Amino acid sequence: MQHCGAVTTLRTALKLSSVVLATALLGFVGGCKKPEYPACKKDKHCKADLGETCVDGTCQNCKTDAECVDKGPEGAAAWVCHEFRCMDPSEAAALGSGAGGDGEMGAPCAAKTDCFGGLVCTAGACSACSDDIECSPSTCELATGRCAAAGQCQTDDQCPMDEICDGGMCVFSGDYGGDGSGEGPCGIDAVFFAFDSNTLTPQAQESLTTAAECIINDGRGVFLEAHADAMGTEEYNILLTERRGQSVKGALTEKGVPTELLQVIAKGSLEAAGSNESERSKDRRVELIWQ
Repeated sequence: MQHCGAVTTLRTALKLSSVVLATALLGFVGGCKKPEYPACKKDKHCKADLGETCVDGTCQNCKTDAECVDKGPEGAAAWVCHEFRCMDPSEAAALGSGAGGDGEMGAPCAAKTDCFGGLVCTAGACSACSDDIECSPSTCELATGRCAAAGQCQTDDQCPMDEICDGGMCVFSGDYGGDGSGEGPCGIDAVFFAFDSNTLTPQAQESLTTAAECIINDGRGVFLEAHADAMGTEEYNILLTERRGQSVKGALTEKGVPTELLQVIAKGSLEAAGSNESERSKDRRVELIWQ
Protein backbone atom coordinates (compact mmCIF):
# COMPACT_ATOMS: atom_id res chain seq x y z
CA MET A 1 0.00 0.00 0.00
CA GLN A 2 2.83 2.39 0.81
CA HIS A 3 4.38 1.62 -2.60
CA CYS A 4 1.07 2.49 -4.39
CA GLY A 5 0.82 5.75 -2.43
CA ALA A 6 4.34 6.72 -3.43
CA VAL A 7 3.57 6.07 -7.11
CA THR A 8 0.40 8.22 -6.89
CA THR A 9 2.35 11.04 -5.26
CA LEU A 10 5.01 10.82 -7.98
CA ARG A 11 2.39 10.95 -10.74
CA THR A 12 0.77 14.02 -9.15
CA ALA A 13 4.15 15.76 -8.90
CA LEU A 14 4.89 15.03 -12.54
CA LYS A 15 1.53 16.46 -13.60
CA LEU A 16 2.14 19.61 -11.57
CA SER A 17 5.61 19.94 -13.08
CA SER A 18 4.12 19.61 -16.56
CA VAL A 19 1.61 22.38 -15.84
CA VAL A 20 4.34 24.66 -14.47
CA LEU A 21 6.58 23.93 -17.48
CA ALA A 22 3.75 24.60 -19.95
CA THR A 23 2.92 27.88 -18.22
CA ALA A 24 6.56 28.93 -18.34
CA LEU A 25 6.78 28.06 -22.04
CA LEU A 26 3.68 30.09 -22.79
CA GLY A 27 5.13 33.03 -20.89
CA PHE A 28 8.37 32.69 -22.84
CA VAL A 29 6.55 32.61 -26.16
CA GLY A 30 4.46 35.65 -25.14
CA GLY A 31 7.62 37.47 -24.11
CA CYS A 32 9.08 36.97 -27.59
CA LYS A 33 6.34 39.03 -29.25
CA LYS A 34 7.82 41.79 -31.43
CA PRO A 35 7.39 45.26 -29.85
CA GLU A 36 5.03 47.65 -31.61
CA TYR A 37 7.01 50.14 -33.73
CA PRO A 38 8.69 52.50 -32.86
CA ALA A 39 9.22 50.59 -29.60
CA CYS A 40 12.07 48.08 -29.84
CA LYS A 41 14.31 45.68 -27.97
CA LYS A 42 16.87 45.09 -30.69
CA ASP A 43 18.07 46.85 -33.83
CA LYS A 44 16.22 44.28 -35.98
CA HIS A 45 12.92 45.72 -34.75
CA CYS A 46 13.74 49.05 -36.46
CA LYS A 47 13.78 50.19 -40.09
CA ALA A 48 17.24 49.45 -41.38
CA ASP A 49 16.56 51.22 -44.69
CA LEU A 50 16.22 54.48 -42.75
CA GLY A 51 19.36 53.84 -40.73
CA GLU A 52 17.44 53.35 -37.48
CA THR A 53 18.87 51.65 -34.40
CA CYS A 54 17.30 50.72 -31.09
CA VAL A 55 18.22 53.31 -28.44
CA ASP A 56 16.65 53.21 -24.96
CA GLY A 57 13.76 51.08 -26.24
CA THR A 58 12.89 53.34 -29.20
CA CYS A 59 13.88 53.23 -32.87
CA GLN A 60 15.93 56.35 -33.58
CA ASN A 61 17.95 57.73 -36.49
CA CYS A 62 18.35 61.46 -35.87
CA LYS A 63 18.87 64.28 -33.42
CA THR A 64 18.52 67.23 -35.82
CA ASP A 65 16.59 67.93 -39.02
CA ALA A 66 19.90 68.11 -40.91
CA GLU A 67 20.30 64.35 -40.48
CA CYS A 68 17.00 63.76 -42.31
CA VAL A 69 17.45 65.85 -45.46
CA ASP A 70 18.26 62.87 -47.72
CA LYS A 71 16.00 60.31 -46.02
CA GLY A 72 12.75 61.08 -47.84
CA PRO A 73 11.64 60.14 -51.37
CA GLU A 74 13.35 61.95 -54.22
CA GLY A 75 11.55 65.14 -55.20
CA ALA A 76 9.52 65.29 -51.97
CA ALA A 77 9.79 67.92 -49.22
CA ALA A 78 12.83 67.50 -46.99
CA TRP A 79 12.08 65.21 -44.06
CA VAL A 80 12.39 66.47 -40.49
CA CYS A 81 13.53 64.92 -37.22
CA HIS A 82 10.56 64.33 -34.90
CA GLU A 83 11.03 62.49 -31.61
CA PHE A 84 14.41 61.24 -32.88
CA ARG A 85 12.94 59.72 -36.06
CA CYS A 86 13.10 61.08 -39.62
CA MET A 87 9.67 61.51 -41.18
CA ASP A 88 7.65 63.50 -43.70
CA PRO A 89 7.01 67.04 -42.35
CA SER A 90 3.24 66.61 -42.72
CA GLU A 91 3.38 63.42 -40.64
CA ALA A 92 5.45 65.17 -37.98
CA ALA A 93 2.96 68.03 -37.87
CA ALA A 94 0.05 65.57 -37.53
CA LEU A 95 1.75 63.85 -34.60
CA GLY A 96 2.32 67.21 -32.94
CA SER A 97 4.84 68.07 -30.29
CA GLY A 98 5.37 65.27 -27.84
CA ALA A 99 7.18 67.72 -25.57
CA GLY A 100 4.10 69.82 -24.91
CA GLY A 101 5.93 73.16 -25.20
CA ASP A 102 4.78 76.48 -26.62
CA GLY A 103 7.70 76.87 -29.02
CA GLU A 104 9.22 79.82 -27.13
CA MET A 105 12.84 80.13 -25.96
CA GLY A 106 13.56 77.44 -23.37
CA ALA A 107 10.34 75.50 -24.03
CA PRO A 108 10.63 71.69 -24.14
CA CYS A 109 10.88 70.21 -27.64
CA ALA A 110 11.56 67.01 -29.54
CA ALA A 111 12.37 68.54 -32.96
CA LYS A 112 12.89 71.91 -34.65
CA THR A 113 9.26 71.86 -35.80
CA ASP A 114 8.28 72.25 -32.13
CA CYS A 115 10.06 75.64 -31.92
CA PHE A 116 8.94 78.92 -33.48
CA GLY A 117 10.41 82.29 -34.39
CA GLY A 118 13.55 80.81 -35.91
CA LEU A 119 14.55 78.84 -32.81
CA VAL A 120 16.03 75.33 -32.95
CA CYS A 121 15.63 72.31 -30.69
CA THR A 122 18.84 71.61 -28.75
CA ALA A 123 19.10 69.10 -25.89
CA GLY A 124 15.32 68.97 -25.57
CA ALA A 125 14.76 72.73 -25.36
CA CYS A 126 14.04 75.52 -27.86
CA SER A 127 17.16 77.67 -28.14
CA ALA A 128 19.13 80.01 -30.40
CA CYS A 129 20.96 78.51 -33.37
CA SER A 130 24.75 78.48 -33.63
CA ASP A 131 25.40 77.06 -37.12
CA ASP A 132 23.69 76.42 -40.46
CA ILE A 133 23.41 72.67 -39.87
CA GLU A 134 20.90 73.26 -37.06
CA CYS A 135 18.74 75.35 -39.41
CA SER A 136 18.93 73.16 -42.55
CA PRO A 137 17.56 73.65 -45.15
CA SER A 138 17.68 77.30 -44.03
CA THR A 139 20.70 79.13 -42.54
CA CYS A 140 21.56 80.48 -39.10
CA GLU A 141 21.67 84.26 -38.66
CA LEU A 142 24.44 84.50 -36.06
CA ALA A 143 23.61 88.13 -35.27
CA THR A 144 20.19 87.13 -33.93
CA GLY A 145 20.68 83.45 -33.13
CA ARG A 146 17.66 82.62 -35.27
CA CYS A 147 17.23 80.57 -38.42
CA ALA A 148 16.55 82.61 -41.55
CA ALA A 149 12.86 82.74 -42.44
CA ALA A 150 13.18 81.16 -45.89
CA GLY A 151 12.62 77.41 -45.94
CA GLN A 152 11.15 77.22 -42.44
CA CYS A 153 7.95 75.42 -43.43
CA GLN A 154 6.22 73.31 -46.05
CA THR A 155 2.72 73.22 -44.54
CA ASP A 156 0.57 75.50 -42.37
CA ASP A 157 0.73 72.92 -39.57
CA GLN A 158 4.42 73.72 -39.10
CA CYS A 159 3.62 77.34 -38.21
CA PRO A 160 2.24 78.76 -34.93
CA MET A 161 -1.43 79.45 -34.42
CA ASP A 162 -2.81 82.26 -36.65
CA GLU A 163 0.09 81.88 -39.10
CA ILE A 164 0.23 80.25 -42.53
CA CYS A 165 3.10 78.85 -44.57
CA ASP A 166 3.46 81.27 -47.49
CA GLY A 167 6.40 80.75 -49.81
CA GLY A 168 8.23 78.63 -47.25
CA MET A 169 7.84 81.28 -44.52
CA CYS A 170 5.47 81.46 -41.53
CA VAL A 171 3.50 84.72 -41.64
CA PHE A 172 0.43 86.06 -39.85
CA SER A 173 -2.97 85.57 -41.48
CA GLY A 174 -6.09 87.16 -40.04
CA ASP A 175 -7.26 90.21 -38.10
CA TYR A 176 -4.17 91.87 -36.64
CA GLY A 177 -6.15 94.12 -34.28
CA GLY A 178 -5.95 97.35 -36.27
CA ASP A 179 -8.90 99.65 -36.79
CA GLY A 180 -10.35 97.02 -39.14
CA SER A 181 -11.72 99.75 -41.38
CA GLY A 182 -10.39 98.23 -44.57
CA GLU A 183 -9.83 101.77 -45.82
CA GLY A 184 -6.40 101.06 -47.25
CA PRO A 185 -5.94 100.84 -51.04
CA CYS A 186 -8.55 98.33 -52.32
CA GLY A 187 -9.37 97.51 -48.70
CA ILE A 188 -5.84 96.23 -48.04
CA ASP A 189 -4.71 97.51 -44.63
CA ALA A 190 -1.39 95.67 -44.27
CA VAL A 191 0.97 93.00 -45.55
CA PHE A 192 2.87 90.73 -43.16
CA PHE A 193 6.42 89.41 -42.92
CA ALA A 194 8.19 86.42 -41.43
CA PHE A 195 10.47 86.76 -38.42
CA ASP A 196 13.54 88.94 -39.09
CA SER A 197 12.65 89.16 -42.78
CA ASN A 198 11.83 91.88 -45.28
CA THR A 199 11.03 89.40 -48.08
CA LEU A 200 7.54 89.69 -49.55
CA THR A 201 5.64 86.41 -49.60
CA PRO A 202 3.61 85.35 -52.66
CA GLN A 203 0.39 86.33 -50.87
CA ALA A 204 1.80 89.78 -50.01
CA GLN A 205 2.87 90.33 -53.61
CA GLU A 206 -0.62 89.41 -54.81
CA SER A 207 -2.17 91.90 -52.37
CA LEU A 208 0.20 94.66 -53.49
CA THR A 209 -0.67 94.01 -57.14
CA THR A 210 -4.30 94.72 -56.28
CA ALA A 211 -3.38 97.78 -54.17
CA ALA A 212 -1.19 99.24 -56.93
CA GLU A 213 -4.13 99.49 -59.32
CA CYS A 214 -6.21 101.40 -56.75
CA ILE A 215 -3.36 103.79 -55.90
CA ILE A 216 -2.74 104.56 -59.57
CA ASN A 217 -6.45 105.15 -60.25
CA ASP A 218 -6.97 107.27 -57.13
CA GLY A 219 -3.80 109.34 -57.45
CA ARG A 220 -3.49 109.90 -53.70
CA GLY A 221 -0.34 109.41 -51.70
CA VAL A 222 0.11 106.42 -49.37
CA PHE A 223 2.06 106.11 -46.13
CA LEU A 224 3.89 102.76 -45.82
CA GLU A 225 4.07 102.43 -42.06
CA ALA A 226 6.51 99.62 -41.25
CA HIS A 227 6.55 97.74 -37.94
CA ALA A 228 8.62 95.03 -36.19
CA ASP A 229 8.23 92.86 -33.12
CA ALA A 230 10.25 93.62 -29.99
CA MET A 231 12.75 90.75 -30.28
CA GLY A 232 15.71 92.81 -31.56
CA THR A 233 17.37 96.03 -30.39
CA GLU A 234 15.70 99.37 -31.14
CA GLU A 235 18.41 100.26 -33.66
CA TYR A 236 18.18 96.91 -35.43
CA ASN A 237 14.39 97.07 -35.67
CA ILE A 238 14.46 100.58 -37.13
CA LEU A 239 16.71 99.33 -39.93
CA LEU A 240 14.59 96.19 -40.38
CA THR A 241 11.38 98.18 -40.72
CA GLU A 242 13.06 100.55 -43.17
CA ARG A 243 13.90 97.52 -45.32
CA ARG A 244 10.36 96.21 -45.04
CA GLY A 245 8.93 99.54 -46.06
CA GLN A 246 11.30 99.76 -49.01
CA SER A 247 10.34 96.21 -50.09
CA VAL A 248 6.70 97.24 -50.26
CA LYS A 249 7.55 100.52 -51.99
CA GLY A 250 9.69 98.70 -54.54
CA ALA A 251 6.93 96.20 -55.31
CA LEU A 252 4.38 98.98 -55.83
CA THR A 253 6.63 101.10 -58.05
CA GLU A 254 7.40 98.03 -60.18
CA LYS A 255 3.66 97.77 -60.77
CA GLY A 256 3.45 101.37 -61.99
CA VAL A 257 2.79 103.42 -58.85
CA PRO A 258 4.68 106.76 -59.03
CA THR A 259 7.40 106.79 -56.38
CA GLU A 260 6.40 110.31 -55.24
CA LEU A 261 3.07 108.91 -54.01
CA LEU A 262 4.77 106.53 -51.56
CA GLN A 263 6.37 107.50 -48.24
CA VAL A 264 8.03 104.93 -45.94
CA ILE A 265 7.70 105.47 -42.18
CA ALA A 266 9.97 103.09 -40.26
CA LYS A 267 8.60 102.72 -36.74
CA GLY A 268 10.81 99.87 -35.58
CA SER A 269 9.27 98.13 -32.56
CA LEU A 270 7.74 101.33 -31.16
CA GLU A 271 4.21 99.92 -31.31
CA ALA A 272 5.06 96.22 -30.78
CA ALA A 273 2.49 94.54 -28.56
CA GLY A 274 3.21 90.79 -28.85
CA SER A 275 4.45 88.78 -25.87
CA ASN A 276 4.53 85.38 -27.61
CA GLU A 277 5.13 84.16 -31.16
CA SER A 278 1.47 84.05 -32.12
CA GLU A 279 1.04 87.71 -31.07
CA ARG A 280 4.44 88.89 -32.34
CA SER A 281 3.57 87.74 -35.86
CA LYS A 282 0.98 90.55 -35.97
CA ASP A 283 3.71 93.11 -35.25
CA ARG A 284 5.72 92.17 -38.34
CA ARG A 285 3.82 94.22 -40.91
CA VAL A 286 3.70 97.23 -43.22
CA GLU A 287 0.42 99.16 -43.08
CA LEU A 288 -0.89 100.98 -46.15
CA ILE A 289 -2.55 104.26 -45.14
CA TRP A 290 -4.01 106.88 -47.45
CA GLN A 291 -2.38 110.29 -46.94
